[in-house]
Amino acid sequence: MRVLELFNEHPSALSIGDIAQHTGMGRSAAQRFVYTLHRLGYLGKDGESKKYLPSLKLLGLVRGIHRHHPQRELAYPLLEKLAKETRETVSWVELDGDEVVVLLNIPGAHVTAINLPVGSRFPALTSSSGQVLLSQAPQAQLVKMLDALPPEVRARFGTRSRSEVLSIFRKAAEEGHSFTEKNFGDDGVSVSVPVTDFSGRPIAALNISTVRSRYDIAQVRKVILPRLEMAAREASV
Repeated sequence: MRVLELFNEHPSALSIGDIAQHTGMGRSAAQRFVYTLHRLGYLGKDGESKKYLPSLKLLGLVRGIHRHHPQRELAYPLLEKLAKETRETVSWVELDGDEVVVLLNIPGAHVTAINLPVGSRFPALTSSSGQVLLSQAPQAQLVKMLDALPPEVRARFGTRSRSEVLSIFRKAAEEGHSFTEKNFGDDGVSVSVPVTDFSGRPIAALNISTVRSRYDIAQVRKVILPRLEMAAREASV
């Protein structure tokens, strides 16, 4: 799996030597793993350079992930409708440890649309999606996550104290949504609402990402948030 993960970090084709170097494993071990992945069809090999790239067979694993989450799969038409109505980037986001990951995405129609490819990851605490997904988390869990943040990520909360940061999650629980700014550059605005299961537990977030030159926070609250909340209700069990 470490071999496959390398291609997220290095989008170009990689040789056996490259793979051994970047994984820290010996060349013979790297060669065995690459040979196995190639035989199984998960790595393709360029005939001229003899370097390796991920094959299309890996997309079958992605399809399997979605197949085992029918709620996510059934929500796709809702995301399409929402993207058409708002012309902004719409995403289905789930929590994965201390990060959130984009699992469905409909890009915005604007030239300046926020780009959030499937598989994109962000620190959960500082993202609007993470804030609604963690809005029901125990305070002790949030404190532990906050204390573990790297300084550059913690800096996104500015001068807020620990109690002020924790209040963001209480507010998200009370209001049922969360806003963040500057996550995607100085002009970015992001709003998320939770998608829940039958027990009311947040299992995903629907997110719309836009830019302040089109919508400031007040306009997002008035124009985009009601549509986002309606789609989340329809997507919830």
